[in-house]
Amino acid sequence: MNSANKIFAEISVGELLDKISILEIKQKNLDDKEKIKTVSKELESLNSTLKKDVHITHEIKLLYEDLKKINTKLWNIEDGKRNCERHGDFGESFIQLARSVYIENDQRANIKNKINKLSGSNISEVKSYDKY
Repeated sequence: MNSANKIFAEISVGELLDKISILEIKQKNLDDKEKIKTVSKELESLNSTLKKDVHITHEIKLLYEDLKKINTKLWNIEDGKRNCERHGDFGESFIQLARSVYIENDQRANIKNKINKLSGSNISEVKSYDKY
């Protein structure tokens, strides 16, 4: 098996912006300098692709800001769930946090699809969950 230094795969514009927003959140919240260095390297690569290949309109910029807010909520939700796990607390607080994951992820997918439509992205994400 060959070891790949770089792999190039087509992704949607929404997915690219989603990944960038998550990396920015990680960069802000991590304490470990090596992890920050790794995150920064990936973020630089993805931002380079974004600048080169994507025209960001005002509307897409606003949707990106919404996407980043949702991903920040998801980061905090995961922290909350892990805190509950650490304390063995699987009561109402844990249940609310766990339920909020799919609610936020549905909003996240909706925003990514709006970005994909506005940008004319060649590919798009498809969800197939039943409504709740």
